[in-house]
Amino acid sequence: MSERHTYEMGLVGNCSYLGYINKDTNVDWMCWPRFDSSFVFGGLLDDEKGGEFSIRPRDTDFTSHQYYIQNTNVLCTEITTEKGSYRVTDFAPRFFQHDRYYKPLMLVRKIEPIQGEVQVRVRCRPTGDYGEITPNTYQGSNHIQYQGLERSLRLTTNISLSYIAEDQFFVLNEAKYLVLTFGQPMEASLAGTVEEFQKKTVNYWRKWAKSTSIGSFYQSAVIRSALVLKIHQYEDTGAIIAAGTTSLPESPGS
Repeated sequence: MSERHTYEMGLVGNCSYLGYINKDTNVDWMCWPRFDSSFVFGGLLDDEKGGEFSIRPRDTDFTSHQYYIQNTNVLCTEITTEKGSYRVTDFAPRFFQHDRYYKPLMLVRKIEPIQGEVQVRVRCRPTGDYGEITPNTYQGSNHIQYQGLERSLRLTTNISLSYIAEDQFFVLNEAKYLVLTFGQPMEASLAGTVEEFQKKTVNYWRKWAKSTSIGSFYQSAVIRSALVLKIHQYEDTGAIIAAGTTSLPESPGS
């Protein structure tokens, strides 16, 4: 029997979309604006045409550890090198606001130094039509616009745009924020909004987990399964999608 594939990644979502985050921080799979749309990041299928959204260290010899903030779908990836370590926190905002659930097409990434002095490089290269379209890129004062896809994508950040545009490494000595949006841009204070959205999203998922009828038998594992299943729900119809990806093989040649 063929050896089964393993997919070393975490999952974020908000019932509008799913994102698969590799242990090396790359977004390996994410479809916008719907679950059945073309991927904007699809390195899981094609390293060359699949685009990239990564926050990798200069030192290629590193270890990685992924975990969720307890009872939430907020994912943390910690990267450790000889010179230090840093954490990338990824989440899709979801919380109750103005009598309805706020679940935008927005991926939030927070980068924090943990110890030492680490140099990192941020790459954001979305793609369209299953890798056939490379969007045009335009820089604003503190954002990068990607045009030519179904709708414009906008990356808002407090990282120097030249570092991203020119593939440059920089020393991570303070918290950095990246907010990628589809269509509607984020027009608000970056750091304050990210911190607020993370707090509200954490609170939402913990309240949701608390509201479920889950017994004490393997409780933590069952709660984690329930949280993952929940973000496979397409809230507009209430249906559970068959899969977050597209026909990925269980084993080589299958």
